[in-house]
Amino acid sequence: MLSSKIILFIFAFIIVFSLAAYAFHLLHKVKTQAQEKYDKDEAERAVAQQNLDKRNNTIITDIRFIAQSLISEQCEMTEAVLRIHHLADALDSDLMLQEQFSTIHQHFVACKAMAIKEAYKELPKKLRFQQDQQRFRLEESNKSPVLAEARLIIEYSFANLKNLH
Repeated sequence: MLSSKIILFIFAFIIVFSLAAYAFHLLHKVKTQAQEKYDKDEAERAVAQQNLDKRNNTIITDIRFIAQSLISEQCEMTEAVLRIHHLADALDSDLMLQEQFSTIHQHFVACKAMAIKEAYKELPKKLRFQQDQQRFRLEESNKSPVLAEARLIIEYSFANLKNLH
């Protein structure tokens, strides 16, 4: 009777030990999978951040190129302002709202509703002339501050760009 209890006890111990070992194996497997998923997510996040940084650097280079083109009079002020503002909005929608770029922003707001490309060509000559006159007056009144802000843009650090979370 005692030997049968010992045999049952040993048998029960083997079953419990086997289940505990299997549970430990499953726990280890779950932890390994969780770590692999975390590592994969981190790698994907790093690639995404690199892509974002590359995109942002390309946009910053384009903004600085357009600003330099404006300063060296290789493009019209309104075209440069529209392009700079749109590119800056792609980086940070609040960038052109900063006080140091207020004239560029005001010029952009005044010009963004003006007809361009095909819409400009379809305007009657009188309206085209009026729009051109309005644009010329705006460019003349904003010339010095916009050029000063273009110089600022060339030197601006763009350090406030956000990283991926």
